[in-house]
Amino acid sequence: MNRKTAIIFLIFFIFAFYLPAAGYGVEKPVRIGVVSMITPVGTVEYYQEIIDYISDKLGSPVEMVYRKTYDEMDRLLEKGSVDAAFICSAPYVEDKRKFGAELLVVPQVNGKVFYKSYIIVHKNSNIKDFDGLEGKTFAFTDPKSNSGRLYPIYQLARNGQNPEDFFKKYVYSYSHNKSVELVAKKVVDGAAVENLIYNYLQQKKSPYSRQTRIIETSPDFGIPPMVTTPKVPTFLKEKMKEILVNMHKDKKGKKILSSMLIEKFVEASDSNYDSVRAMESFVSVFDTEEEEDTVGKNTVFFGAIPRDNPRIAYEKYQPLMDYLSENTSYSFELVLKKNYDDTVTALGHGDIDIAFLGPLTYLHARSEYNAVSILKSITEKGDPFYRSVIIAKDDDSIIRLSDLKGKNFAFAAMKSTSGNLIPRFLLAEDGIHLRELNSYNNFNYHDSVVKWVLKGKYDAGAVREYVAEKYLPLGLKIISTSGPIPTGPIVIGPKTPYTIVEKIKSALLNVNKSEEGLEILKKIDPEMSGGFTEASDQDYEYIRQMINNIPNTCGLRCHPKIRL
Repeated sequence: MNRKTAIIFLIFFIFAFYLPAAGYGVEKPVRIGVVSMITPVGTVEYYQEIIDYISDKLGSPVEMVYRKTYDEMDRLLEKGSVDAAFICSAPYVEDKRKFGAELLVVPQVNGKVFYKSYIIVHKNSNIKDFDGLEGKTFAFTDPKSNSGRLYPIYQLARNGQNPEDFFKKYVYSYSHNKSVELVAKKVVDGAAVENLIYNYLQQKKSPYSRQTRIIETSPDFGIPPMVTTPKVPTFLKEKMKEILVNMHKDKKGKKILSSMLIEKFVEASDSNYDSVRAMESFVSVFDTEEEEDTVGKNTVFFGAIPRDNPRIAYEKYQPLMDYLSENTSYSFELVLKKNYDDTVTALGHGDIDIAFLGPLTYLHARSEYNAVSILKSITEKGDPFYRSVIIAKDDDSIIRLSDLKGKNFAFAAMKSTSGNLIPRFLLAEDGIHLRELNSYNNFNYHDSVVKWVLKGKYDAGAVREYVAEKYLPLGLKIISTSGPIPTGPIVIGPKTPYTIVEKIKSALLNVNKSEEGLEILKKIDPEMSGGFTEASDQDYEYIRQMINNIPNTCGLRCHPKIRL
């Protein structure tokens, strides 16, 4: 790279990294929240098609925001961090009282907009009714769940009892199908689960649900709704409602709903939830704040920068979380934050213990919080590096980078190495400055970039090479490829205990040395499916030097002195 090219790159690099896309309309995505009613991968698969359907009908980006607990989602709704959310009935009642949450739509199942709670035990258990669970172990789902906690607590309260005295021990599973699994495996004696999910598991022939039986069924409650808040513009609320209540009328929408065993979405009355309010009022006298017990082990929170939408992210990372949970003395939970900066901040503050970061987010975590890179991934090709590519539709309109002058361009997130920073260098190296594009925009996820390019809304975009290769059969082509970029490291924060670090390193360095580990690697991100190797800060030194040298190499003395 000659000096002139290097200067161009560095100028564009610093503007890309520290400045917003001023002068260009950034399309703010609609954000819809979902909570882990079923296990993480199941939850995102359960709702991602609906999210994509809404996006297609709106003609603008819609993002899924996944959280493990109802409490986390309630806070996002209250702050306005999500525009709508699929939540449970009891959280809706609380949220309406607390900050005016509004019903948007509810699912209709078997002609009804009501559901029940089931109390289940193992099929071979001699427990015949709820009273038979006294002195036994029990699984609730979420502390705010109606069917998974409030109903059985209400049953106890009617007899003047509380869970601390009635059960020998109880745990929170944070998903209904996890509760079913715990009963099937005899980890607990009984559990409270939502009938809709239990029936869904039965129809899908879940091996765990077949090992259980129902000993009690609750009365009807208003079905878990999709809610919004007074902060959301009326036009957006009405548009989302219109899309959802008509979803069953077109072929694609009906297929999605059928796969979820939903007939259609309808409007519903707030009075449907009066029975939930009555239970809450009754148990408030008996309910106490209890310590949440986890299923078995201390939890390690493992973050990942959100370069993929939640459905894809969980498919790529969750198998590795399961592997680590089975091969260490800890339970691992995947944490996806809203953006790259939030992931770095959470790592620095100790809210997450360890994280998959990109090269640039690592450098910021290192500079800001003294984070340490411990491992880096090996790709399925056996390389410790990956590449950035610029893509376009597979036609004759765009053949080379010079054809992009006056065109519309889609980048990935502002802090993405391969989706924003390196591609800006590729454009600059070919003489294309941002002002010479007709417009450009940044999208949170690489798959979103591909989607909008294939739809023709943007003429070209930038993504990781592995993402582009996945979509080549759908009419995509690569028009430019970067040089090698070091794979992003696995990074620990300043508060991560040494014992955890060593166990994680040992497990991941040996993941490709067993049949079980090799099977796991086949399921995860291709950029990690070759396994892992030791990493050091030196691996990312040349990127650090590029940033640190900007004030000196620019020649114009117009940039702030930045040290990473």
